[in-house]
Formats: sequence, structure tokens, C-alpha cells
Amino acid sequence: MSYQSSSEEQMWALKEFLAKTWKIIVAVIVIGLLAYYGWNYYQSNQVKKLEQMSDRYEQLVKQLDQTKPESVNDLVAFAKEGDSVYNVFADLFAAKFYIEVTKDYAGAQALLTDALSKTKAEPIKSVINIRIARVQYQQNQYQESLATLDKVNNEAWEPVINEIRGDILTKMSRYAEAVDAYKIALKSAAMISSEPNIKIKLNQAEYLQAKQTVEQDKQTAEEKAEQEDQSKTETEENKN
Repeated sequence: MSYQSSSEEQMWALKEFLAKTWKIIVAVIVIGLLAYYGWNYYQSNQVKKLEQMSDRYEQLVKQLDQTKPESVNDLVAFAKEGDSVYNVFADLFAAKFYIEVTKDYAGAQALLTDALSKTKAEPIKSVINIRIARVQYQQNQYQESLATLDKVNNEAWEPVINEIRGDILTKMSRYAEAVDAYKIALKSAAMISSEPNIKIKLNQAEYLQAKQTVEQDKQTAEEKAEQEDQSKTETEENKN
């Protein structure tokens, strides 16, 4: 008898609970379903959008014509439309076109800087910074180029970075530092294909370093001789 009463009490309590909370329960279920289907719709829509952007990116790249510099304009416009991975790729490809075809290094740098602002992926940022450093070098912005190279923290790029650094330091007449940079670049097995070219640069930097040392020693000797002559003249004048 007590068991039956207890069951009836539990059923009554459950009915009372449902009577008071059924609206909340239904609302939670509805919200859950809306969230689930809404997220699926969002994901599906995003995938579709990326597919469309991929197709458009490929079409714009295909229409590039090296005999028609203006053919890059649509790709540049597409790059500025958003911050997806395809907008970043468009910036990079358009910058490459500027460098190789129109020789517009300032324009290429602007596109690369735009691409850099749109990505958080460190590997991509490393590539972009290296390309920015190269176009800065082409514009004789040597100090800025060195500062850009310092932003690349990925050790895998060290050989490439040191070759570029050697080129920059040679232009700045900092030959001893350039020699060190080239030697570091040559230590990497990844630079085997570039080894002959780097060795030529290294030999040139070593020659210029030796020539610079001779000129500096000569200048130092001349300054010392002038100081000695001046000292002798002052001594003779004091005697008189």
C-alpha cells in the first residue's frame, strides 16, 4: 500500500513539474534544433561560398596576360573584397604579376602588406614577409628590408633569409656581415640548388671586404701621417 502511494505521489509530482516547466522544455528543444540546423546551414553556406570564390579566383588567374598589364586589375579588385584565403592568394598572385611584368615594386609591396593583414597563419606570414623584404630591397629600402626579415621566426627559412640578408648588406657596404650571412646560407642542405650562385656572391663580398680593409688601412695611415706632420709643425712653431 505504501509502495502504491509513493508511486502515485511521484507521478503527481512529475505531472506538476511538467505542467510548470513544459514551455521551458519545449523552448530548449526548439532552440537546440534551430541551433543544430542553423549551424549546418551556415557551414553548408560557407562551403558553397568558398567554392564560388575558388572558381572565381582560378578564372581571374587564367585571364592574366603578360602582354596586357591591365589584365591584373580584376584580380587586384577581387583581393580587396574580403579576407578569405582566396583573397590572400589573389594578393600574392597579383603582387607576383606586378614584380615580374610591370616592375611595380611599390604596388607589389602594398598588395603583400594587405595579404599580411588578412592572415594569422605563421607559415603564410613568413612567406609574405620574405617577399616584402625582397621588394623593399628592389626599392633600395635596405634598412627596412632587414627589419622585415627579422620578423620571420621560422628557422626553416633561415638559409633563404641569410642569402637575402647577404645581398642587402653587400649593397650597404657591410661586407664582413654579408660574408657571414652567405656562409650561414651555404651550410644548409636546402640551398644546394642555389649553392653556385651564393658562392659567387660570397666571393664577391670577400673581395670587396678585403678591398675595403685595404682602403681603410690606407686612410688610417694617411690620417696618422697628417696628425704627425701637424704635431711636428706645432712643435717647430713653439720652438720659434
